[in-house]
Amino acid sequence: MKRMIIASLAFALLLASGCGKKDSSPTEPSYPGLPDIQSFKTIPSDAFLVDVSTVDAGNPFKGRRANTPHQGAHVHWDNTSNKWPAGGTAPENFPAIYAMADGYVDRVDYKFPVGANDRYGIDIAFAKSGTFIDLFCYSIEPMVPEPATDFYRQFIKVTKGQKVKKGDIIAYMYLPPGAGIGCHIHFHMQQRNRNNFLAPAIFAGAVVDGFFAEWGTFGSDGATAIPSCMGYMLDADENPYGTGAVDLMK
Repeated sequence: MKRMIIASLAFALLLASGCGKKDSSPTEPSYPGLPDIQSFKTIPSDAFLVDVSTVDAGNPFKGRRANTPHQGAHVHWDNTSNKWPAGGTAPENFPAIYAMADGYVDRVDYKFPVGANDRYGIDIAFAKSGTFIDLFCYSIEPMVPEPATDFYRQFIKVTKGQKVKKGDIIAYMYLPPGAGIGCHIHFHMQQRNRNNFLAPAIFAGAVVDGFFAEWGTFGSDGATAIPSCMGYMLDADENPYGTGAVDLMK
C-alpha cells in the first residue's frame, strides 16, 4: 500500500510537470523530415528503449478505463543483489537507454523532483500528427534523491536539439546500490505543446511480446492479467492514432 501511495504521488507530480516544452507554436521547423505518426501502424519500430534481457518487471500504458489506470508504461529493475553497475562505477556499466526511433532531442531534464526523489529525463521528437509534433518521453526514475549535485548529468549522453538514430544510446539508467524493484523508466507519448498522455504503441509485435515476457506481477490490472500490448483500455484521447477508444493496442 505504501508503494502504491508513493507511486501515485510521483505520477501526480509527473503529470503536473508535463513532458514536452510548452512553446507558443505546436510546430518546430528545425525538425525536418519527421514521418507521420500513422506510418508506425504499418512500419513499427523494431528497437525498444532498453535491452529487455536486463529488465526485471514492467507494465503497459493503462488507460482511464482500466481498473488501475496509469498513463505511462514502465520498465523496472531490481538491484537488491547489486548486479549493477556491471563493472566499474562509470555510467556505461549501468543499463543502456536507446532512441526508439529516428528523431531529435526535444528536451533534456538533468534533474527534476518527484516527491522526495529526483528523476532525470529525455524527450525525443520522432513523428507528426497533423501540425503537432509527437514526443516519446523517458522519465528515468532511480527513486532516490540525486546523490550529489549534477550527478545525473553524466548519465545523459545527448543534448537538446541533437539528431539521433534509432538504437543510439541516449542515456544510462542509474540504479542505486541495493535498490529494489521500484527503480524504473516511465515512458509515454505526448504531443508537443499539449498536456496529453498517449500510449507508446509504436513497436513491432515481436518487440512488444518480448517486453510482455518480462512483466511478471506488474502486468496486471487489479486481479486481471493484461495480455501482451503497449496500450490497455484506452480512451479515445489516449490513442496516438486518433482511431477512438480501444481495449488493447499492440
